[in-house]
Amino acid sequence: MSLWKKMSFTIIAVIVLITGLCGVISYRTVQSVIIQNKKEEMGNMLNLIDMNITQHIETLDRLIDVISDLVFAPNKMINETGVKIFGETELFILEQEINVFPSVKNLYALNQQDEIFYQYKMSQISLEELFAQLGEDKVKQNKNIWISLEDGSIFLLRTIWVEGEKKGSIVLEFNPEIFMQLLINNLSTFHHQITLITDKNGKVICSNTSVPAEYLNIVKERYDTGEHTFQFNWSNVSYFACGQYNGITGWRLFSIVATKDIFPQLQLLKNRVITITAISVLMGFLISFLLAWTITKPLKELSKAMEKAQSGNFDIQVHTNQKDEIGSLIQSYNFMLGEIKRLIHVVTEEKMAQKTAELNALQAQINPHFLYNTLDTINWMLLARGEDDISDLIVRLGELLKYSISGANTLVPLQEEVRYIRNYLEIQKCRMEERLEYAISIEEACNAYPCPKLLLQPLVENAIKHGLEPLARGGKVCIIAVIDQGELKITVIDDGQGMEAEKIQDILLDKGVGLNNVEKRIKLIYGQSYGLRIHSQKNNGTTVEIHLPLIVEEIFHEDYDCR
Repeated sequence: MSLWKKMSFTIIAVIVLITGLCGVISYRTVQSVIIQNKKEEMGNMLNLIDMNITQHIETLDRLIDVISDLVFAPNKMINETGVKIFGETELFILEQEINVFPSVKNLYALNQQDEIFYQYKMSQISLEELFAQLGEDKVKQNKNIWISLEDGSIFLLRTIWVEGEKKGSIVLEFNPEIFMQLLINNLSTFHHQITLITDKNGKVICSNTSVPAEYLNIVKERYDTGEHTFQFNWSNVSYFACGQYNGITGWRLFSIVATKDIFPQLQLLKNRVITITAISVLMGFLISFLLAWTITKPLKELSKAMEKAQSGNFDIQVHTNQKDEIGSLIQSYNFMLGEIKRLIHVVTEEKMAQKTAELNALQAQINPHFLYNTLDTINWMLLARGEDDISDLIVRLGELLKYSISGANTLVPLQEEVRYIRNYLEIQKCRMEERLEYAISIEEACNAYPCPKLLLQPLVENAIKHGLEPLARGGKVCIIAVIDQGELKITVIDDGQGMEAEKIQDILLDKGVGLNNVEKRIKLIYGQSYGLRIHSQKNNGTTVEIHLPLIVEEIFHEDYDCR
């Protein structure tokens, strides 16, 4: 598949993925937020209904208190049949109090034998059915008891007790329709929302619409398990329900609505998201093809030019006016072709010069082993003539030469390096005579530890050349090796003319070639935490510390022994 197609399909796939993902997330988020808000509104609606119930019950309590004071007054006259006699004023007050409450359909006053001795309006009431609903609640003193009968009638009964003696009962009968309107008060917020109130036995007291029994049983069973907000399915429809308990009456309030009715505009939102996603995908399709063509066209031209260059034609140049990364790439390619052509010409000329130089170098080369053998011959000649001191100098020079050209080992035992530097110092002493003294102190435990080959010679040479030789008196060089704080510490000390801080800085900044090379070799082998530390003062000598790790490493010596 070509790059153009890959880019087009990739961009389209990314746009589809991102747009679809954003659409789904947006839809789900809006849906979740709105539905949650609607559910909270349902909960708030139940709170308002509960407040209406509580407020209405408190008002009814005051009504019953007024009626009981009028009906069961101690000084009330009683006729020969045992019925209390009411005056016109008292009857007027009763009627006025009852008329304030349009939901009250009738009022009944019962004596101690539960017989009606007063009623607001003449009507038939089945006291047997009413008391059958009460059960043990019948004997509760001065407590409001709510009763709902099968025919939808709603009653409120309070038994009046005074000083432990039952005086009678007050029964209020309510108009179900008006009572429902007062309590529910058209607080439903959704279309087809069901709002209902049930008594403690689960019987519906009032509802804004009829509710199927099976449907209501599911709601009551879920509520009885302790769930006050829940979803359920009935007849393949999803519903959301919330419930609340009224502690004064013992009633339970329920609000139920189909999930689809919580947010009817949800389908419209879904269609809008799908439409926006489709438009975004179409635009992305067009943009991706245009962008892919813009990027791949100059790349195709560059690819063709590179194929020609691969065959050896370096005269092809790709022309472009683009200022972006692709334009920079094409310019780099053109520059690279020019450099290749130039380098081919330069290399051709340099090869000829190199062959000439190699021939001259081969003619001038002297085999180091030939020099070592020649020094050995001179040594035997000097011994034959009795020149022992010169012979000893020649032997030391030969050992220095042999050490420097022997083997390819990067690391050698410290004792080998000390042996080499001792020979070097003896040769220097022959040259400087009494102007040079030296001392070497190596702890026995240090001898076997490895160190870089030719480590000490640049330091000792630097001490003699720059520290001691400029002084007429000469001086002394000391070499000390100890194990200190888990490191191999080698110190080279001279009592020469020393140097200033600027000179030390020059050495550390790569201006002191010998010492800096040693520093670089140590860091290259062991890491940045090891190397040289230089301490010096003008006219007060120089101390160079070498810090190496204690590494136990097997070293093979192929060209020298360790005697």
